[in-house]
Amino acid sequence: MNERLTPLERIRRKSDFAAIYRDGSRLRGRYFTLVFRVSGLDHPRLAVVASRKVGSAVVRNRVKRRFRELFRRNKALLGEPLDLIVVSRPEAGTAAWADLRDSYLSSLTTILRKRISS
Repeated sequence: MNERLTPLERIRRKSDFAAIYRDGSRLRGRYFTLVFRVSGLDHPRLAVVASRKVGSAVVRNRVKRRFRELFRRNKALLGEPLDLIVVSRPEAGTAAWADLRDSYLSSLTTILRKRISS
């Protein structure tokens, strides 16, 4: 699996967002909340949401770039195709890269354990 983030791997349609929020599970972390559900596609998809509470436009864009990078580099860890929405929290704007990475990876392992046990 390559590490590119293709347009097919992004969630863009309002109906997709609504379905994931309605039917998905939530996992709250220190820097973000993950909303996820199993998709009917053959690849995982991602959307990142950063409100103005996170910071200025520069900070919000940096946070979104970081989460897209985490998703892109760790797609192989997802055992099945999931739709993920990352809702960033204000703490994500000032978090170090290592802290974000560790929190994201631990959230992914928690999701995988939940999926395996159920």
